Amino acid sequence: MKKLPIGIQTFSEIINLDCVYVDKTDLIYKMASSQKYYFLSRPRRFGKSLLISTLQTYFEGKKELFKGYKIEELEPKWEQYPVVEISFAKCKSDKLDVIVKHVSIELSKQELKYGLVDKEETSKDTGDSDIHFNDRFLKIIEAAYAQTGKQVVLLIDEYDALMLNTVTDISTQDAVRVHLNNLFSPIKDLDPKLKFVFITGITKLSQMSIFSTLNNLTDISLDSRYCTLCGFTENEVRTVLKPHVEAFAEKFQCSFDDAIAKLKQRYDGYKFSEEDTGVFNPYSLLRALDSKIFKNYWIETATPSSLLALLRENETLQIGDLDSLMLSSDFFDTPIERVTDIIPLLYQSGYLSIKSYDADYDQYVIGFPNSEVKFGFLNTLMRKYAIVENGKENSIFRRAVIDSVRNDNPETLLTHLRTFLSKIPYPNEDTPEWYYQNLLYAILATCGFNVQSEIRTSAGRIDFVLFSPKSIFLFEFKLNKTADEALSQIDEKEYATKFAFEGKRIWKIGVNFSSKERTIDGWKIVEK
Repeated sequence: MKKLPIGIQTFSEIINLDCVYVDKTDLIYKMASSQKYYFLSRPRRFGKSLLISTLQTYFEGKKELFKGYKIEELEPKWEQYPVVEISFAKCKSDKLDVIVKHVSIELSKQELKYGLVDKEETSKDTGDSDIHFNDRFLKIIEAAYAQTGKQVVLLIDEYDALMLNTVTDISTQDAVRVHLNNLFSPIKDLDPKLKFVFITGITKLSQMSIFSTLNNLTDISLDSRYCTLCGFTENEVRTVLKPHVEAFAEKFQCSFDDAIAKLKQRYDGYKFSEEDTGVFNPYSLLRALDSKIFKNYWIETATPSSLLALLRENETLQIGDLDSLMLSSDFFDTPIERVTDIIPLLYQSGYLSIKSYDADYDQYVIGFPNSEVKFGFLNTLMRKYAIVENGKENSIFRRAVIDSVRNDNPETLLTHLRTFLSKIPYPNEDTPEWYYQNLLYAILATCGFNVQSEIRTSAGRIDFVLFSPKSIFLFEFKLNKTADEALSQIDEKEYATKFAFEGKRIWKIGVNFSSKERTIDGWKIVEK
């Protein structure tokens, strides 16, 4: 059984170590033989860097490394081209001086490769070069072209990483954009010397305007022909990864198909086109198959603090709506700088994915792709909202909430929720109603319950509905008013009528939050 390529992002290393490689080389050949300029947007840890490495190996003409893979038979020539590869993936800083230094060091690597500097100069690079980035970039391409007499392949990995690091600092982000605009401004004029250009990132290219002069760039981010370029299809998991799935099934004492179903529920569900072809998150799937343990691998490594800060400050976001958002195709081109609407950033970062598409209305439904992302995201967000560090206390509280719902006891449930909320150090005295509502959604959803917010009825929207095996709990919330007012709204709007034929007990619950007490200060419960 071949080893799994855990943590390996270099194609040659995967092949030389005899690791599993899920063959995407037919798609690589299709790109290379079709057009010249490409852009691909995918979430973090989704195989973009490995794709860049595979492209580099292919254009360097290393046919021996592709033995047995699809491209071996597709490519008749195997010519060698000079490759310039620039990556911003490893820069995690939001400090301008550190970012500028990282860009300079990336250029120094290519300058060393093509003899423009020596090793001593590279090791001393402080990022304070007097030469503008665009001049250095231009000379690198020209040197690669002159030395080989062949057009240059340009590969840019995570072009927007430096921008996303500074998303909460407008002035620094603007400064970074100026540097990147300067760096890549020569690309259009270098066209005769370029063979192939491939750019990856998380956010849509048009949003940053860094490559605005490249009007002939082909964006394949939502192209159904390339929707499986990164990530693993179910068929690939069943075939290429079959021995590892069998070992996984043996560990969990289940059938092969049951193991596939468990892995799909946890790590599958990403769709990158209007077609119904989904892919597994490659990072989480490989880690799970290797360790034979179900964990939230991707969510634990892919949630930047800047995103959490934006989520916590966003006053329009209803967390309960995230699993079934209906949006037009224009949504996918929303500028990332428009942080007042955080949904595009959640989609592009991999927390939301396409669930379905209606061609008649050009409408997409997006939501959480799988349980790893949904529950991992909500757990992370709950910690950010609540800032509660006591793990043992959290476990006891969680158990109490689950028991209260299972035992059909809303009185006990609200008592536990009030106690928990009272211990939270809220960010300010004027905590709005949406903050409490989002927190309650996160608490109950991470306990495994089906929770929906803002459900439409003919008379209005129900704030919150919790579905249990025995009952339906209808919640209406008020802030600095009374529980009676909240309960009266449920009755006046006849919210319970919508669920009259569900065959379950229906609990109508009016809840009031107090900004002074900073928790629930009263509730009224009536069984319909």
